Amino acid sequence: PTLTAKQQAFLNGPVEKVCEMTTDWEIYQRKDLPPDVWAYLKEARFFGMMIPPEYGGLGFSNTAYSAVMTKLASRSFTHTATVGVTNSLGPAKLLLHYGTPAQKNYYLPRLARGEEIPCFSLTEPKAGSDAASLTSSGVVFEKDGELFLRLNWKKRYTTLGAISTLIGLAVRLRDPDNLLDKGENVGITCLLVPTQTPGVTVGHRHDPMGVPFYNSPMAGKDVVVSAHQIIGGVEQAGEGWKMLMQSLAAGRGGSFPATC
Repeated sequence: PTLTAKQQAFLNGPVEKVCEMTTDWEIYQRKDLPPDVWAYLKEARFFGMMIPPEYGGLGFSNTAYSAVMTKLASRSFTHTATVGVTNSLGPAKLLLHYGTPAQKNYYLPRLARGEEIPCFSLTEPKAGSDAASLTSSGVVFEKDGELFLRLNWKKRYTTLGAISTLIGLAVRLRDPDNLLDKGENVGITCLLVPTQTPGVTVGHRHDPMGVPFYNSPMAGKDVVVSAHQIIGGVEQAGEGWKMLMQSLAAGRGGSFPATC
């Protein structure tokens, strides 16, 4: 695989520029990327590298994405953690594969422009990358003829969590009244939760080994969202396991090797 002229120009231009805008030392002193770097990452569509052009992204190949991550890693791990999650581990990846047309049309352009900062909330105090161990819960209920989910969760080590606006959340979904016609125990389900939803707690921040990328605990207590917030719609309720494995594979197979 080779890079196209457009992809090489992005490496020679925006990638080189953003690497020149700050140093690892400055990032460590700030415990964050400088504001002008954040603004440029959004402006140049770094957060939409894997999102197709029809949604405002760059539509890069895995090869081009890997080349960008390799270069960013030579400058600062904070660069790669910030850009990597938005491209390979956040809601965008799941939306591209499983999202409904309405979900794609609304969220993907906002994610590509950096108007939404996504995070992927999986790890819990007693459940890590072994997604089968998660205990976060969701219950289906009906109100005024509409289906809703009542969610409760407690997560840890969520990259970008403290500054996120959109959570990709994994829960075990129950449907006591069989409203989805999938039985009582629907199974692991992935959904989208805006962080401004009542009952969501964000803002705290971990400091793992002094590395200054955003890494946060998150919690939700009796958070109510529409069943339409399930990624892929209600038809994809209970299909979260394959979504999680695919999303984790993108990071393990692309972002991490490129960073190393």
